[in-house]
Amino acid sequence: MTVETPPTGSPSLRPDPGAVESVNRVESAVLALRGLAAELRSRGVEVREDGVCGVVDAGPSTRPQQALLRPHRGGLWWWMRWPIQDGLPSALAGVPISPVTRTSDAARRIVGALSTHVGDG
Repeated sequence: MTVETPPTGSPSLRPDPGAVESVNRVESAVLALRGLAAELRSRGVEVREDGVCGVVDAGPSTRPQQALLRPHRGGLWWWMRWPIQDGLPSALAGVPISPVTRTSDAARRIVGALSTHVGDG
């Protein structure tokens, strides 16, 4: 059997830019999640990563503070999310806390929220 490879630059050899862009976005999100988890651990916070859902749970498993990536203001931002409480609309279950590039700001705000919860109990 003979197999011929098309010449370089042939349309059949060009990668699908949409597929490459999609993979790069997923890899960037995974790296961002790992970065936030590492930043929180460096501040002494218990952390659980969920790469499938794209979530970092920070704090005690009984009352975690959830951080996730979502679009906001035309870019990707860290959002802080917590369980919905009776009487509150679901839209209030999360707030944007910082652009994805400002991981230390996101970690600082999450640590602040966790310390507030400890004082509430």
